[in-house]
Amino acid sequence: MLAGTVRELVNARLVAMKPRLLILCFSPLRRDPRVLRQLALLSDSYEISTCGFGPAPDGVQEHYEIAEDSIGWWPSEVRMAGALLLGRRFEAFYRNEPRVRAALNLVPKGTFDVIIANDLNTVPLAALLEPVKGFHADLHEWEPRLPGRGFNWTLMGLPYLRWQLRQVHGAKSVSTVCQGIADRYRSDYGIEASVVMNASEYADLQPSAVRTPLRLVHSGGANPARRIDLMIDAMRGLENATLDLMLMPTGEGTVESLKAHAEGIENVRFRDPVPFKDLVSTLSEYDAGIFLLPPTNFNYEMALPNKLFEYVQARLAVVIGPSPEMARVVREHNLGVVSDDFTSESLRAAIRSLSAADVDRFKANSHAAAHSLSADQAIRPWADAVNSILNLEGQRV
Repeated sequence: MLAGTVRELVNARLVAMKPRLLILCFSPLRRDPRVLRQLALLSDSYEISTCGFGPAPDGVQEHYEIAEDSIGWWPSEVRMAGALLLGRRFEAFYRNEPRVRAALNLVPKGTFDVIIANDLNTVPLAALLEPVKGFHADLHEWEPRLPGRGFNWTLMGLPYLRWQLRQVHGAKSVSTVCQGIADRYRSDYGIEASVVMNASEYADLQPSAVRTPLRLVHSGGANPARRIDLMIDAMRGLENATLDLMLMPTGEGTVESLKAHAEGIENVRFRDPVPFKDLVSTLSEYDAGIFLLPPTNFNYEMALPNKLFEYVQARLAVVIGPSPEMARVVREHNLGVVSDDFTSESLRAAIRSLSAADVDRFKANSHAAAHSLSADQAIRPWADAVNSILNLEGQRV
């Protein structure tokens, strides 16, 4: 009994000696892969608290849960909000965002050594919470994505967005998801960002044997903007491949409409999505992962999504459209084929060009690249950033 008490006291003392780190994100944290990777990387070396929506992720010391009714960025007092924006009182507007106001009421100022602010919308909040040493901004995507248009957006929304981007310069360091977006932040806003790709955790798997016809798979959300219908259309008339779709609904009828679109295409099938922990092992049953994403906006153009890395960890060949960031990875590691353009006809030609020997070689290359393209390697810049803010270079993680 005494030994157990002493051990608890020692553990409590060790925790107390660790720097205090707060991870901010306006998302359901237990379902946010990027936040969960930050926790996995840093939890042994820092006393970590979180602030966001939903229950606490595993392994945190303290969690400040923002109530679901605080979702949203526009203050409820519409006339007051408009007056603040027109008067260029952007910090006052920001403080009155429901989610920001809730966080400011929950999180005590000045109690954390360092903060990681996920996405642009938490960057001003990180500064307002006055971390002792400073904060790191992880900009998950290209944030100036122009969510609105017209006179009101130009008069009020766009200046507010630019104010938020100026707050990024208060961060001690910045990261984003790919080199193309990092280059754009530098050229357009003078923001220097390191790259932390959305890589998946390393999976200890072997490539499965190639089958005929080739078994293709696509997993992800059934977002209509992603034009999954083009991947379905690419399968028409193909005799050397089948396609299984494992889709999460992103709205009412999103999966059903794709099923209707696929009627009569016998080599396209729909499979129920599996829990995230089982995804890579389930994907490993297939021969190739497929993704065609027309570049309808800059984030889509620069996409380097989780699924590409999940395909690698599943030891699959990869078939993609000519998205520059994905194509760079695929070509650098010789993981598969890249279609000439974003049409279903071009994708069909790319699939038709694949032989069983090609796919076997690409799967072997995915196996060879699995370590270097895993989260274990990709997320190191976060540790470097936090250590640098705390002047602990080379001492932690």
